[in-house]
Amino acid sequence: MRPWLALLAALVLTACDSGGPRPALLDSRSPPGLAPRFLPPEGWAWGAIQPPSGPELRYGVATPVATARRAQVLILPDSDEPAEVWFETVAGLTKAGYVVWTLEWAGFGGSGRLLPPYDMVHSGPAGSAPSAVDALIAQIIRPNPDRPLTLMASGDAAAVALGTLVVLDTPVSSVILTAPDLSQGPPLRPWEQLAVRAGLGRLPSPDWRPWSRSVSEAATSPGADPWRGRVAHGWRLANPDLRQSGESLAWRAWQAQPHDDHASAIRNRPALVLSENTRGLASADACRAELDCRAVIQPQHGTAPHLAPDAVRGAWLGAVTTFLDAQVPPAEPAADQPDAIE
Repeated sequence: MRPWLALLAALVLTACDSGGPRPALLDSRSPPGLAPRFLPPEGWAWGAIQPPSGPELRYGVATPVATARRAQVLILPDSDEPAEVWFETVAGLTKAGYVVWTLEWAGFGGSGRLLPPYDMVHSGPAGSAPSAVDALIAQIIRPNPDRPLTLMASGDAAAVALGTLVVLDTPVSSVILTAPDLSQGPPLRPWEQLAVRAGLGRLPSPDWRPWSRSVSEAATSPGADPWRGRVAHGWRLANPDLRQSGESLAWRAWQAQPHDDHASAIRNRPALVLSENTRGLASADACRAELDCRAVIQPQHGTAPHLAPDAVRGAWLGAVTTFLDAQVPPAEPAADQPDAIE
């Protein structure tokens, strides 16, 4: 489809369809033929929370079955991936004894969609993402010193995670940023800024394209894992509610907003930054400037190390689990043991 025809089609859709928010997807269907390691972990369950404004948000949780509960991890996926792509990682962490949660923000993954066309990326209400993270942690996860919580954010969800910790007094013990993207995106052109100010933010960006059934070029690139790279697309083929196309003008305007002082979010808690480059907090020097922050810079990490080939993913997962193990509080000695402290 020619670019101007795609833009015209989007304009017609947004002008004619005035539907409201669509609810969260709580019964996603597994794609046929998907390998067992990419399926929902044992005991996986979906839930939804309703923020003060905007559509409901989808969260998921898996609890260790045969091992002790050591601590908790909340994963915030990048906006370009549904939580389902984290199932392989979740299964590994639960086997290690962690309770693992996921949360997707408004308009992404299986969370409720704001406006039609529902596969277009729209921005959520101002401040809704940090408030939702804080509400899930305070009302549902409820960490405590014996079961601390690590907040792990992927890609552009790093801005949400750090913004939450800067603005709100959220009980998070430690932070992991994996391939963080704090770039704010390209600036809006003058006419795009004017359209947003005029209340036309739901219109598509000029490069918007309808969702395609073809696998993305990134998933089939030479460095991509031949199986993991196609997982997200497989889930979207089987579940239309998970599909995403291009961005709206309002979303690009939200991305371009200046971020808070991210360094202050990790100033008083252990942090691990796993990145392919040295920009921002991923800089070893910037990380060292904060107490108890460690940066691992590996160019092969790419933008989704959790979906990389085994060699890259194995090193990435090893760094994650080593960091998590260091956050687990020591076990209380049993009173009936000879060396127990009374």
